[in-house]
Amino acid sequence: MATALILVLCACSGEPTVTDAPPTLLATRNPSPSTTIDPTPSNPAPTPTAADVQSALDITSLREHLEAVQRIADDHTGNRATGTPGFDASATYVTERLRSSGYVIDAQRFVGGTNLIAERVGASSGVVMIGAHLDSVRAGPGINDNGSGVAALLTIAETLATLPPPEQTIRFAFWDAEEGGPFGSTAYVDTLPRAERDRIRAYLNLDMIGSPNAIRLVYAETAAAAGSDAITRQFAAYFDSVGLRWSPIDLEGESDHGPFIGVGIPTGGLFSGGIEPVTDDEAERFGAVAGSPADACSHQACDTLANVDLASLEEMTRAVAHVLVSLATDTMDAALLQHGTRS
Repeated sequence: MATALILVLCACSGEPTVTDAPPTLLATRNPSPSTTIDPTPSNPAPTPTAADVQSALDITSLREHLEAVQRIADDHTGNRATGTPGFDASATYVTERLRSSGYVIDAQRFVGGTNLIAERVGASSGVVMIGAHLDSVRAGPGINDNGSGVAALLTIAETLATLPPPEQTIRFAFWDAEEGGPFGSTAYVDTLPRAERDRIRAYLNLDMIGSPNAIRLVYAETAAAAGSDAITRQFAAYFDSVGLRWSPIDLEGESDHGPFIGVGIPTGGLFSGGIEPVTDDEAERFGAVAGSPADACSHQACDTLANVDLASLEEMTRAVAHVLVSLATDTMDAALLQHGTRS
């Protein structure tokens, strides 16, 4: 098990504080550096609904974030890989954007990398978590893989910062070292005390959600923890409600959700396809080109801004925002999201 070294970056002046203690993971949005929000006020404001978040989403931010990530790669030898200046610059960009919305960042350092964690603290003790890996491969800038997930995560976080606190805390994770890993999410889960694990009701994963020959895939994994099928149904119900077709996919835990499966936390997520050729059935269902990969530039230098289908990215962002907030506010899901064994 890796030892976690936490660098707490506060939205205030002065030097950051480094401690050897386990991460508290209680970063909250503050209206000013000197004021702390009481997570259980005597007269709480109504919690935001999924519809509220949909109305507030600034979809133009998706392209803004993608352009920023592309510039970072262009300025740093064409990639944003773990342990490189390009990754460090990506982490700085995420930190500054979240800080500007009032978030405090916990930077979890582990052997080989750094995860960035932030929270929109809710009124109850439960946590719904969502993550995307921030690193690219060394061969290219990684704008679909996984700038697309990062752009969606930042856009949702910035939107939630403008709304009343949710019922359940929403925790955002920008993972390091997924390419070749997933090491960042493993380090995170391994360092969580049992009590912290038990607070996490669900984890949602975003990895490649803007593929240029996009198909619309929802995680539905046979080995996933108990309760994960409830998340799949949430995504299915959303896509059905807006008239978008979807298909299930079993990734066998091969992304940052894998470590959460291993400790019995319900998981779900979205994927718009990788290097595998699109089938005839998928082409018919999603209007894609049969026989061509969903993303022919995966892990290559051509995974640039031009490699992202912004329409697909918007659809996926809206879907995950809906499900995320539904899980954080819909009390019916408490009975459905029954956790498995947490060793």
